[in-house]
Amino acid sequence: MLVIGRNPVIEALKFNPKSIKKLVLLESVSNNKLKEIIKIAQQKNIIIEKFPKIRFEKLLDRKDKSEGISQGIIAEVEEFKYSKTSEILKSVEGNEQITLAVLDEIQDPHNFGAIIRSAAASGIVGIIISDKNTVKVNHTVIKTSSGATNYIKISKESNIYTAVEYLKEKGFKIIGTVLNADKNLYEFSFPGKCVIIFGNEGEGLRKNLIKLCDYLIKIPLAGKIESLNVSVTAGVIFYEILRQRNY
Repeated sequence: MLVIGRNPVIEALKFNPKSIKKLVLLESVSNNKLKEIIKIAQQKNIIIEKFPKIRFEKLLDRKDKSEGISQGIIAEVEEFKYSKTSEILKSVEGNEQITLAVLDEIQDPHNFGAIIRSAAASGIVGIIISDKNTVKVNHTVIKTSSGATNYIKISKESNIYTAVEYLKEKGFKIIGTVLNADKNLYEFSFPGKCVIIFGNEGEGLRKNLIKLCDYLIKIPLAGKIESLNVSVTAGVIFYEILRQRNY
């Protein structure tokens, strides 16, 4: 698995350097941040290789300019290690305020990465995704999250429906995000233990999950725009939860 770009590589070096097999640098690129990365890697005895541009670019998907070719650094790391949902709950056992996010068939890695970053920054304790029809943690997700995958637990479940039922049994209130909900985000008081479910970019939340929800909420919109990108929606809701609990 690859980690691409300066900031994600720095986060990997800080959080889990043992997972890094080697660093690959673009020969023609040099700046202070790269020098800092090289220094840290050398201190940790990590293999460093330098490739010419043609060889370096072959490691990446050149069709996607966001992959960070120009940043000139790639880390080859171990595959991402998912947590179990039960492990996430055990890590916050005894807490009165716990928020989890469930992503129902989110397919854009940039959306997933942005949601991870917002979740990690706003105190969400874990994210649960499906093993089917959902983007997994890959180099684009890691880069988009700027390394935030190191700071939040992510669970991959074979059946999201069953996972949500399990969380209901554990005392969590299930909150779905839909465009036609009766409850306005800013008029809603979030329970101490809650799960926020976000639906697919095009189809939204599936009906079988809507039936499991205790509440359905929406973000009020002004003007002619009918909906927000799912990663923006997640960020708005996460920070409203943070506001309610801390300010």
